[in-house]
Amino acid sequence: MHISYVEAKFKCPKCECPHKEEDYYEKLSKSKTFVSYQKCKGCKTKLGISSDIMGDVVVWLKEDE
Repeated sequence: MHISYVEAKFKCPKCECPHKEEDYYEKLSKSKTFVSYQKCKGCKTKLGISSDIMGDVVVWLKEDE
């Protein structure tokens, strides 16, 4: 039996507002580039959202790209 655990929630890197999987997963899963952009629920800053090779969510500020 193999059990894996991935981190599916995150905090905004700017304001620390918490985001759950339900807030971003559908849009990310439909993305052909495996990257999604959306505004933070708290500060409205545009965030880049993706996942790493382990399946953990990765988040960054779009302005830092």
